[in-house]
Amino acid sequence: MGVSEKVMEALRAGILLNDKVSTLMDTVERMDQDMRGLDKRIVRIETLIEVSQYTLQISHRNSGDA
Repeated sequence: MGVSEKVMEALRAGILLNDKVSTLMDTVERMDQDMRGLDKRIVRIETLIEVSQYTLQISHRNSGDA
């Protein structure tokens, strides 16, 4: 294999690697967006649970006063 063939093969490998890295970056970006969406949903669920617990505590206190 001549030097020019080795150079061309290295260039092909570099281009292929660049394509794979670009694909991986796109995948990671989509996963990041999905994760942020899940995080927001979890925060809403946690807030709902905390409000429900607080409301339950208040109702128990008020029922004890009656």
